[in-house]
Amino acid sequence: MGDTASVPRIDPARSTCVLIGVDTYESLPDLRSVRRNVEDLGRALGDPGIWGVPDDRRWVVPNPRTPGELTGPIREAVEKAEDTILVYYAGHGLLELDDELHLALPASKHGWGETSLAFSVLRGLLLEARGSVKRRVVVLDCCYSGKALGEMDGEETVPRRRQIEIEGSYVLTSTTERERAHAPLLKTHTAFTGALLDILQQGDPGHGERETLTLNQIYRLLKDSFAIRQPPLPAPQAQDQNGVGDLPFIRNRPRPANHVPIPSRWSRLRLLLAGAGILLTGAGLGVGTTLGWERHASQPRDFPGSCGSQDRAVLLDVSDRLDESGTNEYNGTAIEQLSALALTGEGTEAIAVRDQGGTHVFRLTLGREAPHTLRPEVRHQPRTLYTPEGRDFPKFDGEGLVIERDGRTILVSEERGPSIRRFRLSDGRQLGEPLPLPKVFRPPPAPGGRADGTRNLESLTATPDGKHLFAGMEGPLLGDDGKSGAHRVRIQSYRGESGSHYTPSIQYGYPTDQGYYLTELIAVDDTRLLALERGYMNGLGSGVRVYKVDLDGATNVDGQILDTGHEDRLVDKELLFDLASCPPGDLKKRQGQPNPLMENVEGMALGPPMTGTYRGRRALYLLADNNSRPRYQSTRIYSLAVRLP
Repeated sequence: MGDTASVPRIDPARSTCVLIGVDTYESLPDLRSVRRNVEDLGRALGDPGIWGVPDDRRWVVPNPRTPGELTGPIREAVEKAEDTILVYYAGHGLLELDDELHLALPASKHGWGETSLAFSVLRGLLLEARGSVKRRVVVLDCCYSGKALGEMDGEETVPRRRQIEIEGSYVLTSTTERERAHAPLLKTHTAFTGALLDILQQGDPGHGERETLTLNQIYRLLKDSFAIRQPPLPAPQAQDQNGVGDLPFIRNRPRPANHVPIPSRWSRLRLLLAGAGILLTGAGLGVGTTLGWERHASQPRDFPGSCGSQDRAVLLDVSDRLDESGTNEYNGTAIEQLSALALTGEGTEAIAVRDQGGTHVFRLTLGREAPHTLRPEVRHQPRTLYTPEGRDFPKFDGEGLVIERDGRTILVSEERGPSIRRFRLSDGRQLGEPLPLPKVFRPPPAPGGRADGTRNLESLTATPDGKHLFAGMEGPLLGDDGKSGAHRVRIQSYRGESGSHYTPSIQYGYPTDQGYYLTELIAVDDTRLLALERGYMNGLGSGVRVYKVDLDGATNVDGQILDTGHEDRLVDKELLFDLASCPPGDLKKRQGQPNPLMENVEGMALGPPMTGTYRGRRALYLLADNNSRPRYQSTRIYSLAVRLP
């Protein structure tokens, strides 16, 4: 780039900006962080120490209901702008049937293009302004925003030396045309806008001698910051027409105190080289090779390591030992398809249940030094579960597990029935009748049944005193509406005595994240649960999140429909950790899992309070089901130290 020191800065006093944010939707998931996006970005652009556009030249547009409410402020800004107009949009981006990017409005529905604003409309509006406005800058923080690149063309190509002298446009997007943007549930800002605000407010610490930053320099800083994130996020994109990106834009004011610095060029180079080494290691396996589990001492970010910046969970160890030859079967019984895990209370011993292909219960030890070092092993002949008459079950899909207080019996929730049955561990026989279930938990054509037969009774847990049970549905009942894959599922509580009778009590409504299902529950006490949510998407692999759930004062939803507009009926939840934020260590990814740490996690068990380094935390174990596909999925066990109130 040529020297721009003598080139005038984009003049904030003669420019305008319109900041549009849609955070509330009727049919799409809400985006809570978007409101803070537009508020904080507006303040930053108005700060004379950053850009300094006057108050009467900034429009903040929250939740425009109609296309006109979105475009109206832009028209006003165009009329007032003499130098540059900047338009920012944050919200859902939709690809409609015409394969064009549409900017979602609160009432937008996917597939109904007329309910959103096609980007071509915004493009046309800004291209019309070329006669009165020198430059147009568009910043899009939404899914598929890369579709806008190329849409702002219209200027003739000019020699490089003249580009910074004439009018043009600049488009900066949070993703490519086929990727989704990232909006962490509990973060203040979306990932892209949060990084952009960091740069505006902190400047470029690696180049403190610069008085200003250009749009292209901001773009490169964004790309660098995203490149070193774990897990990787979609890379921002940019398009510069006629040199707008080379003009001095904001003031560069590095702030070394209390901020995490953006790595210097040499630090970024070292990180990139380290990443290249990892890629070369994988490439050595050959294209199309199924990637198994290996350890390489040079791999960075080993565990133990914190799962996110808030230090609520530390990943201690991960083991695929139950997949290794010699330990993946016991006397001819395959150790696979494990879907539930419970600790016996005797050291590191546990019990696991197989969900399909057999009605086996495995007694295993997690390792002498668990949870710090896992070495799972089955030491006893697996127990087969039988009917009260001692016969085999024709079909049995065990998903949830509770070891009752005397250690002689277990409760198992079964998805296909569905049912909750008690079994004697000594011989595997069922004792008595299954626990009563609400009629709606049964799939049609059962009378009153509203359940999905494939995502039914998945989780089961008991309070430490055994007086309360909680049974959770994996997916929603028919008629319980969600928002674009964010489901509303049910948790049925019971009261009774361990080893004796239980009767149904309160029924709760639980909201899952978009694309996730409720897979497991752990009762901390009679009003607090841990909830395990799991999702899977082709190309993105598995997602695993654990939430803290507060039942205190929650609504009893028995007999009610969990339709849209009744969020007050749902329990409160708070993210404990996202497994994708934990260090992957030196695990190698398997087919279908871009993040090597992720697997098909279905089971969860809470251990006792810890001592030593992690004093004040609880041990937490996760169990992954390999679905009898050991080449592609692992029977994996994770151990963590979690901080609970």
